Amino acid sequence: MANNSINLVDLDFNSLKTSLISYLKNQEQFKDYDFEGSNLNVLIDLLSYNSFKNTFFLNMIAAEAFLDSAQMENSIISHAKELNYTPRSRRSAKATIQATFQATGTNQPYTIPKGSSFTSIVKNDLYTFTTAETISVSSANTTFTFTTDVYEGSYFQDSYLYNDQIEFPKFRITNKDVDTSSLTVVVYEDNSEIGVNYKLASTLLDLKETSKVFFLQSSQNGYYEIVFGDGVLGQKPKNNSIILLDYRVSKGKLPNGARSFTFNFDPTFTPNDYEGESDVTVLTIAQNGEERESIESVRFYAPRHFQVQERAVTTSDYEILLKTEFPEINNISVYGGEDLTPPQYGKVFVAVDIFDVQGLPDSKKNEFYNFLKRRSPLSIDPVFVEPDYLYYKINCHVRYNLNSTLLSKERIKTLVTNTIIDYNNINLDDFNVTLRYSKLISAIDNSDSSIVSNSTDIQVYKKVPVLLGTAQNIVINFNLRLRNDVPELASKHPASDVHTIKSSVFTYNGEKVILEDNGEGTVVISKFDNLFNIRLFNIGTIDYDKGIIRLNNFIIDNYEGLDFKIYAYTADKDISSTTNTVLTLEPSELNITTETVRV
Repeated sequence: MANNSINLVDLDFNSLKTSLISYLKNQEQFKDYDFEGSNLNVLIDLLSYNSFKNTFFLNMIAAEAFLDSAQMENSIISHAKELNYTPRSRRSAKATIQATFQATGTNQPYTIPKGSSFTSIVKNDLYTFTTAETISVSSANTTFTFTTDVYEGSYFQDSYLYNDQIEFPKFRITNKDVDTSSLTVVVYEDNSEIGVNYKLASTLLDLKETSKVFFLQSSQNGYYEIVFGDGVLGQKPKNNSIILLDYRVSKGKLPNGARSFTFNFDPTFTPNDYEGESDVTVLTIAQNGEERESIESVRFYAPRHFQVQERAVTTSDYEILLKTEFPEINNISVYGGEDLTPPQYGKVFVAVDIFDVQGLPDSKKNEFYNFLKRRSPLSIDPVFVEPDYLYYKINCHVRYNLNSTLLSKERIKTLVTNTIIDYNNINLDDFNVTLRYSKLISAIDNSDSSIVSNSTDIQVYKKVPVLLGTAQNIVINFNLRLRNDVPELASKHPASDVHTIKSSVFTYNGEKVILEDNGEGTVVISKFDNLFNIRLFNIGTIDYDKGIIRLNNFIIDNYEGLDFKIYAYTADKDISSTTNTVLTLEPSELNITTETVRV
């Protein structure tokens, strides 16, 4: 037998077959054998096919054995379970309403049970919102009013019989679309009609043999299941106890934005009492509905969640804990008080940007604070700060070669628009990010092979909250160096002249005016026409190096558009956001023009 090296690298079908034939040709019996025209070729094909399938199968097994390379959802969930991570379920959209109905009052107080439903229509689809707790309503007259939170989805129940002959029996929630935050578990022992509520345990700390808790974990194929304690860590239900799982089934993001509700039940539950008149006032529209966590999110957060170990010490701990617990969080920035000027020791500052919400509502601040405080060191106090938003405006003129494409101007414009929006979504729209001018320009050029060049102008702007008809002293801080090389402008100057800052149009004393700087650090109010701007009077100052604008005794009667905006040119074309500032783009401030050239 010849001494031959074996190829262990190339394992595709053709390479395996070539390797087998090469091996046989080195044997004396097959030295001059014609493999291509023989029946033996069929056997070699069969052997190569079998070897290739085994190679592929073993490779898949090896890949599924690790969280980083696994592709199957069940594999990723199984690895996450090993790290004590439970993938987030769907979350129901929540709205706050004030409901009023007319009744005789004969049988009051009226009890509105948990799960009583209201209906709402969003984009022509009907959704059910339900109460999460029982409400008692009384009134001194025939008008009854109550305020409550309602959650999208209806309640379902699963019931099981506990069998203590099975070690750690598992009880599956039978609907994949469950909102696990709504789950309640009641145990009925000894045929009693009064059940005992068990609470969700997320840690083993402080658990005793009498602790009435259950554990929630992910199961196969996207389901969730609960497990009880063993009598050492958590109380073990008695044999033949009835286990009742009560939960809400959600449609995720779809009901977000619901703003009109109607009763879907008799609030008195006594037909002779209810007078049939009802009204619902929406205090907070439906929001924070979310889809179940994606497998890529699980892949990212599971190991980091394990690293955090349910305590917040480093800044990344705070970020991971909040992001995994609250799916409505879009972006988050955490920084220590020692990084501020002057330093504030013993505090950690948290800036949170929530999907589709400007600022941070007080209710969310309290919810986030209570969640973190139990996990923070006693000497550290979490402080939530309002996120600051810095927007940028783009004017882009694109030239493309008419001879190298069949695309229309509108199609080229759409491609460039999508490129800029994608660049914003991937690289910006977050805290502590930088818009790299050269990379954005390059991305625009690469939008289509026919694009020859582009001329892109970028400004930043702030939305300034103003009280109409009220004198205010306003400070606008861009936290950026602003352009200071603009020549001083005359009292009357062409409207096309460049300014470091310029506002949107507003009304002052019945005239349409704008704010602009004069190039020497003074902010003025100017009247304008199609050709010239005419300075009326000074209204404030601008510090170009610090990016701070101060308006003194500023009165505004009205303004055009949805927001009053102040635009500015930065000294550096690379634009960065700070610790609590989100740098983002609004598509309405994206202006693309196209020009055809022949090359």
